[in-house]
Amino acid sequence: MSDLIKHAIIKDGVVINVIEYEQTIQGTPPGFENGVIAIPADNVSPGWNYANGTFTDPNPPEQIQVDLPKSLTDMILADPEELAKLKTALGL
Repeated sequence: MSDLIKHAIIKDGVVINVIEYEQTIQGTPPGFENGVIAIPADNVSPGWNYANGTFTDPNPPEQIQVDLPKSLTDMILADPEELAKLKTALGL
């Protein structure tokens, strides 16, 4: 048995299904109407867009930006209570 090749099934620029075939499919996959194409693709899901040879997730994961202090010194200086604790510990 050979390895299966995952294909995105695309209609009107949108992935409508993902199917595994034993070989690479070119053009219209078996059992589908004209205008539907199969493209080998590993990491896509139905609903993704396909244009100019690129798949795009229409709902990408939300990017969360967190500004972290650059160093322990920055953390201490940013929090007056931490600075006070450090001064007390050092006997200043």
